[in-house]
Amino acid sequence: MDAFEQWMDNSWQKNAHDRKESILIKKAACICPACPSHNKKSSDDKELIYCITGKSPLCTAEVRDCSCTKCSVTAELDLIYHDFCFTGNEAAQRYAHEVH
Repeated sequence: MDAFEQWMDNSWQKNAHDRKESILIKKAACICPACPSHNKKSSDDKELIYCITGKSPLCTAEVRDCSCTKCSVTAELDLIYHDFCFTGNEAAQRYAHEVH
């Protein structure tokens, strides 16, 4: 089990309050607002951590020099995919690559 799978497994074993706190920690480290793909509407709505929450209906439909690989959340969780705001969170991308 890699770091992402471990984090997900641990998250589901926590109560709702502790899960929320864990997400807030990841949001604090998130660099999505500095990414060229992150637009004003996404910023205004405080959209963050697409790697965990999934793609955005508000983020631009065009990936522009994705910053995911430079994010400490990506490094900490050993994420293997990127372009999360456009293509979906890590879990969704892993699943898609397993079934195709």
